[in-house]
Formats: sequence, structure tokens, C-alpha cells
Amino acid sequence: MKKIESQPHTNSDQESKLSCLVLAQIAQDSLTPCARWRFLCRNYFVWIAWAVSVIFGAISFTVMLYVADNARFALYEATHSTPLSFFAEVLPFMWIVAFLIMGTLAYYNMSHTKSAYKYPLWQLLTSSMVFSIVGGIVLHVFGVGYIIDTQLGKGMPLYQSYERTEAKMWQNPEEGRLLGVFSEMDEKEQVYIFIDGNNKKWSIQTAELRTPDRDLLSSGKTVRVLGTTKDQKAGYFHACGVFPWMHNGAVSAQGMRADRKVFLEKMYAHMENGDRLEGFEREVFEKNQDMPFKEGLCADLAVVKRMKF
Repeated sequence: MKKIESQPHTNSDQESKLSCLVLAQIAQDSLTPCARWRFLCRNYFVWIAWAVSVIFGAISFTVMLYVADNARFALYEATHSTPLSFFAEVLPFMWIVAFLIMGTLAYYNMSHTKSAYKYPLWQLLTSSMVFSIVGGIVLHVFGVGYIIDTQLGKGMPLYQSYERTEAKMWQNPEEGRLLGVFSEMDEKEQVYIFIDGNNKKWSIQTAELRTPDRDLLSSGKTVRVLGTTKDQKAGYFHACGVFPWMHNGAVSAQGMRADRKVFLEKMYAHMENGDRLEGFEREVFEKNQDMPFKEGLCADLAVVKRMKF
């Protein structure tokens, strides 16, 4: 008997079987075809959503750059014990979280585009972040981060702008810091009348201030005053240093380094003066215990002691 050889399956047979299976599945699930425009609209919507996510990510990043670029680290010892605690307070956590969320949304939207399957996960995620970062850098060059942060701070009471954060740090008389403007000179008591951020009047004693500090204090500009007070109700404040209030979005790194140099010179001068007065006080007290010598309040500031040790 002649043996019948089996014929190999052709491509057309396989395609026919696949078509039958697909048609059977469509019939079983009662599927109906959709118009092409629906797929196009969905694809366009996904791309628009991706673009919006990238734009908001760029906005978040440019505000982060503004804060990082303008953080007044020059005087951090006056407000915080360590640089870490200073940056922990000024970091814009809300914008950091917003940037991460927008980056995640941008990746999610891109992963649902028509050609997303062609690219690995890391490329989709990296590309979304890179677009936001580059966009944020461009916006930062044009000062958009400063504008957004400042305007939100003015228009939204609950929004903690960087300027508001630093103002809160410096308007703290209990810890020896004031923020405000010069009002008038009290010729009788030889003190400067100063109005702080809470509209409270202070009598500023300037015995330990240098001439440039007195000139800046009486300039009428908003200034930061570092010192000490033992009687807040009476409104007396012993000033140890006066520093400009710089919030115009244009503070350079060189300018902040110059401010820090001036700040260190003032604090070390108070430190040396305190050591000298301590020796003089001891000498006077040994000669005449009825006449103790007590000056140099600035040498007892917490910031001076932190820098000394």
C-alpha cells in the first residue's frame, strides 16, 4: 500500500485559522468596530495631557531653582544652628512633590501613546523628566520662578512663598531678630524708632553698631536687625547688626558671598569685644567689687556663641 505523505501547513492556512479565531472572538464578545476618529482623539488627548504634565513639571522645577538659587545662606547662623536645619526649613517641599507627581503623570500619559511600546520604561520616564527639567531651566533664566513664587505668596494667604518663609524667620524678637523699617529718631533718648513687620514700635539702641549699620538702619529701607531684647513690652531692642532685605529676584552668588563676609566680620568683632570686656570686667571687679562692669551684650548672642565653638 502506498504511504500518504502529510502536507505541511502553508502561511495562508495559518492566517485563515487566525482570522477565524479572531472573528469567533468578536462574535462571542459582541464587539463592534469604532470609528477611526475616536482612536485619533484618544491619542491626541494623551499627548495633550503629557504636554500639560511636562509644563506643570517645568513650573515646579523653576520655582525649586529660584529657591535654591536665592536661599540666603549667608546669615544662616543667625536663624539656625546648622546649615541642614536651615535648608530643611526653606526647601519648597510642595513644589518638589508637585514636580514628582507631574513627572509620574507625564510618564503615564506617554506610556499610553500609540508608539509607546517601542521604548523601554527607563526611556519613557527619563524623557518626561528631562523635558520638565530643561523647561524649568529656561523659565528660570527669564525669572519665571521668582514671579510665580512671589505672586502666589501675595495672592494666596495659605501659600508659603520663600519671601514669606524668610520673613517669618527674621520677624522673631524672642530670638533677637527684627524685620522692618526706620520711622524716626528719638533725640531725647538717642535711640532709633523702628516699626517691625507686625507694626510694633521698637526703640533700637545702637551703642554696638558700626557707622554703616546705623546708616542702613536710618535709610528707610526694609532691613533685618540682629540683636537682643530683655523687655519686649517696653519695646527696647539692643542692635548688634543691620542687614539689607534683598528680595528682588536678582541676588547673585557673589553678592551673597559678600554679605556673608560682612556678617562674619561683624560677629567675630563682637566675639573679640566680648573677650576683651570680660577681661576688663574681671580686672575692675577685683579692684572694686562695688562697681562691676557690664557691657558687650552682643557677645552673648546665641549666634556668636555658636560661631565661637
